[in-house]
Amino acid sequence: MNRRQARRARALDRLSSTANAILSPHAEHRAAELGFSRDEVLQCVARPEQTYCSPRRYGPDRRVYQRGPVAIVLHEGSRTVITVLLRTPREWTHDIDSRRTLAS
Repeated sequence: MNRRQARRARALDRLSSTANAILSPHAEHRAAELGFSRDEVLQCVARPEQTYCSPRRYGPDRRVYQRGPVAIVLHEGSRTVITVLLRTPREWTHDIDSRRTLAS
């Protein structure tokens, strides 16, 4: 591992520690699908711009965190990111928008 990769790995470890959260396999898949890096998802947990109780469809003990264009649903008890969402003014954007389509 070169110095740059080692520095990046240490930074990601620090961010993971600060966020105190892990990503579910589904959240990892959704982040990649929407074009968000693991860093951006963890930043959303560590330094949210806004948080609120999630809708019932996401289950109990869950909270929505938002930062920039990313929104996540976090299970508070286990500190697990359940899913990653694209923060848009529209209510439903699954399979319609990605980060790239919003930028254009």
